[in-house]
Amino acid sequence: MAAPQPEFAWLSLLVKSVEEVDEYRAETRGPWPVELRGTLYRNGPGLFERDGVRKRSLGDGDGMIRAYRIGDGAVSFRSRFIRTTKFREEEAAGRYLYPTWSTRTPGGWLRNIGRRRRSQAEENVIFHRGKLLAFDEVGLPWALDPETLETISRYQIGAPGDWPTFLTHSKKDPFNGEWTVVGSDYHRPERMRIVVENRNGEVVSDRRVRAPRPSYVHDFFATPHYLVFNINALRMKPLKALLGLEHVAGALHWRPEMGNVAFVVPKDGSAPFGLPAPAVWSVHTVNAYEVGEEIVCDFIGLDNPDYLFDKDGAFSAIMRGIVRTDAVAGRVHRWRIDTARRIVTPEILDDHSYELPTVDPLRLGLPYRHAYLAAMRPGQWWPSGIARLDVQTGQRQVYEGRRTQVFGEPLFVPRQGGGTDEGWVLAEALDGRDRTTTLHLFDAGRIGAGPIAEATLQHAMPTSFHGCWVDQH
Repeated sequence: MAAPQPEFAWLSLLVKSVEEVDEYRAETRGPWPVELRGTLYRNGPGLFERDGVRKRSLGDGDGMIRAYRIGDGAVSFRSRFIRTTKFREEEAAGRYLYPTWSTRTPGGWLRNIGRRRRSQAEENVIFHRGKLLAFDEVGLPWALDPETLETISRYQIGAPGDWPTFLTHSKKDPFNGEWTVVGSDYHRPERMRIVVENRNGEVVSDRRVRAPRPSYVHDFFATPHYLVFNINALRMKPLKALLGLEHVAGALHWRPEMGNVAFVVPKDGSAPFGLPAPAVWSVHTVNAYEVGEEIVCDFIGLDNPDYLFDKDGAFSAIMRGIVRTDAVAGRVHRWRIDTARRIVTPEILDDHSYELPTVDPLRLGLPYRHAYLAAMRPGQWWPSGIARLDVQTGQRQVYEGRRTQVFGEPLFVPRQGGGTDEGWVLAEALDGRDRTTTLHLFDAGRIGAGPIAEATLQHAMPTSFHGCWVDQH
């Protein structure tokens, strides 16, 4: 149902276009630790309309990179649009020219037939080989200058000329620095390509595998010996999009009777295999690790993806100024995959509602203790707090922000010379009451006590999805 207005009208700030800003010092409160030195980069859509045409989903828009530079107890901020080919051509034309995730090119199906999406580079950003790499789910990532945030060029992954649709998320080994990136064929998404680069950018392996069926895959699990993909219970109808009759999101249909598939790809090159699993909609993984012959996979799971795909779902309704109050319960699920017996045993670790999970990057792919999550109140699809969940005991700490706040992905920053989970958590929050965006700093071990420091911008920023921390020690 639609929420009464204007009680939640401030949420429209999540999808309001903004302009680039040059670097300035944010207003800070609380003691910012002098030993915390580096830059937090965030990525998300910053432009939602051209020539009177508005995108149809919160997750759709041209990418804007933002940087919070932290040092000597101060925080500065800068933002720049990611000037992809699509952005530059549409900026010159003054209108949209290409279809995107939720929006067809204006002009009817004849204007859209056979027209492929172009990257908006608005989903994620990582630091690799001295560059920032901004990802969409189309083509190659775009390389940016980490100091100026200016767009440089596409970043070639694997052999030139072979440009699959690379997933938003990749995985970097915390010890040897190997970077695993996964792509899929635009026309045949069940055909997957797995590229591994070492820390010097040299290709270690470039492998092609076939998933049990086509599906929408946004993230994956990585352990020392396996990659695991959660193949959602989706029926894809790409022909409708290729014929210009539907946008990409509209060509995906939830079919829980199909069940999910745990698709396991051994890193040693042996044959991959798929195992049946209960239907649960999953976009983001938490972490995975191995215990003997078992792979333990933790992820955020929902009953269905209506909030994302439905034309009147929460992500679409907000673009029209309508706030839905349907409950979106993203619970923490666990799959125990027995690689010897080839079975999946599911369980639920926590029954509260979360999204955008992260862990200590030094524990990625290894046994771990804590997950950091954006937490939702009952009846909300937007996170208004931050949580730390102990996946071994089930205990959790929660900081509940104001109901007029929307928190983004909490990013863990390890403390130099500290132990596991010793450090800080950084999280952006849009504040509808003050119509500003604030960066909050938490002590990772005391999330429930609230932020220990804040840095408030001079304006509100729309939603950002994912980011990375680059230390400057």
